Amino acid sequence: MAEPLKNPFSRALDVAFMLRNPPPPLDEVLPGLLAKTVGLGVGPGAVSKTMLMLQVAIAKATGTPLFGGAMGGLVGGTPVRPQQPERVVLVLAEELAEVVWGRLQAIASVQLGGLDIDPDRALALLSQNLVIHSLAGEEQVNLLSDGLEKTAAGDLLLQACRGARLVVLDPIREFHNADENDSAAMGALVRHIKRYARVTGAAWLLVHHTSRAAALNGYGDTADAGRGSTALTNAVRWQLNLSRPTRQTAMQHGLRDGALHQHVLLDIPKANYIATPETMLLRRGPHGVLLPASEVA
Repeated sequence: MAEPLKNPFSRALDVAFMLRNPPPPLDEVLPGLLAKTVGLGVGPGAVSKTMLMLQVAIAKATGTPLFGGAMGGLVGGTPVRPQQPERVVLVLAEELAEVVWGRLQAIASVQLGGLDIDPDRALALLSQNLVIHSLAGEEQVNLLSDGLEKTAAGDLLLQACRGARLVVLDPIREFHNADENDSAAMGALVRHIKRYARVTGAAWLLVHHTSRAAALNGYGDTADAGRGSTALTNAVRWQLNLSRPTRQTAMQHGLRDGALHQHVLLDIPKANYIATPETMLLRRGPHGVLLPASEVA
């Protein structure tokens, strides 16, 4: 039996109250990505999307700055004004536990090693605040039924993410069996995840691949770079892109052709609540950990 329909129009906004009182500050989890909302993280294969997600998660979980406090200090704060540690849940559908193990140690060594945080305290914070589920080779967590409804697996995911500040699903392709070009299916998928975001109070970040056309034609830094239906990009309020430098962008950043493969561009092409940040040039440092290009010798 279908669930009874709840009247979505039973509680209108109190316009008089809103006009008489100052609005609360926007609750940003990442720069421009608000709590209770859904965002996309887009990039081609092997561009270090999962590495970046792990680095963001470790910064949030320990309250330590990512990339020296760049991006407004909203990822872990700044060296002068750190943020409070926050709970992060990563659901990695393609990474083996052994791979995650190595990356965690690399990030702890490179990213945390250069900061003024006691190693024992960092370990305690990560044990408390960082939750990682490695699902490679496991039963699929399918969030979308054949009828485009939510699923029991989605309810289990929702329960596992309660109390989180940030939830990452990497990659979103592994969490449904629908056609990525089907706008109705992709819209339904995001609607279900928006509900999870509202219930948990967390920001949910869906990692997604760029289209072949975006990679070949050099627009991997735009909001249109995602593979499949534009319904995914249209339905979210925020998007982060990782892309490889083209020869044109390499010239803009003063990169030699031989160094292109060592660098990654980070853009936020869609941010409904902040001004669009400038492109950040990152370089793969020791063990593949991403660092601001200026920090890598």
